[in-house]
Amino acid sequence: MSNHPSISIDTPAERLVTVDSLYLQLMYDRIQDIYRDTDHLATALDAIKTKDDVSQGVLVAVKAALYANSELAGIVSEMFCEHALSYQAEAKDHE
Repeated sequence: MSNHPSISIDTPAERLVTVDSLYLQLMYDRIQDIYRDTDHLATALDAIKTKDDVSQGVLVAVKAALYANSELAGIVSEMFCEHALSYQAEAKDHE
């Protein structure tokens, strides 16, 4: 684990934690669920047609928020894969 770029020999012990790999996988799966759900909800709002400007504005705002949350969940998912799940793979290699 010490060859990982974000961990060095100088990393303080209080910053290091032990997490069960099953729990890491569960966290990753939930992040993926949030990503898919927000993206699907935003897409579903496209089916709503209205001629009312206020209602259309609300739909646009809600879709924008959902797409932003979906994008954020995607970023967190990538970060999670890059950092947390790579340690899970390293731990399995050493077993």
